Amino acid sequence: MASHVSPSVYDGTTGGTEHGGRRTHIIQILRDAREPLSVADIAAMVGVHVNTARFHLESLVDAGLAVRQAEARQAPGRRRILYTGTLPNQTHERAQGYRLLAEILTATIAAKYPDTGDEMAEVGAEWGRYLTTRPAPYEVFDEHDIALRVVDKLDALWFAPELVTEPEPHLLLHNCPFMRTAARSPEVVCQLHAGMVNGSLEELRSRYRISALSPQVEPHLCKAVLGLAEDVAPGPVPLRLPDHGVADPALPA
Repeated sequence: MASHVSPSVYDGTTGGTEHGGRRTHIIQILRDAREPLSVADIAAMVGVHVNTARFHLESLVDAGLAVRQAEARQAPGRRRILYTGTLPNQTHERAQGYRLLAEILTATIAAKYPDTGDEMAEVGAEWGRYLTTRPAPYEVFDEHDIALRVVDKLDALWFAPELVTEPEPHLLLHNCPFMRTAARSPEVVCQLHAGMVNGSLEELRSRYRISALSPQVEPHLCKAVLGLAEDVAPGPVPLRLPDHGVADPALPA
């Protein structure tokens, strides 16, 4: 990708701003929390300064994606301000239904077709091409414009993407909408997602493709390395899994 594209250019709630998907990550945390969270709680969980966390939380309140309330307490002293997400919790009945369906289908594919990486990469690529607006004949986007389009699409799909160009071009995905399912069957879900990005890049006539994918390098964080298309072998993307497999913090040890 073009070297003049700076890191942390995208915000998961509004598209092209300078927050690197932090707000989508915060929305995910608020949505999954069983009780209201303070600014300090969010700052510690996201890894940012409390002032940065407060800025994002207040922006989410202004956007109607979170609500603030004063802490209910009897002890003397200043009460903390707590925040709650307005989007449905992961345990919401409808969301649980879709998650269960995704797990059933993924588990079935993984059990019946253990070497399914090639097929999933191609299925993902087909959908990536389908979901991408093709350039007009002889129209050529520069890599900066292509990056904006691909990241914006990932943003709309709740991956909370961030494009980083140093020391090597790569995408950081701060949120996986199917984290639990991906943790169980990365060869299905991760190949599908990587193929989708590569199909979109191909449709936009980019010189780049995902050359390797590291799922869950941290909780809620995946890294997709970008390389020149001519240097990327066709077929499934190499998955760089941790020695212990893909960790899902939502699963018991």
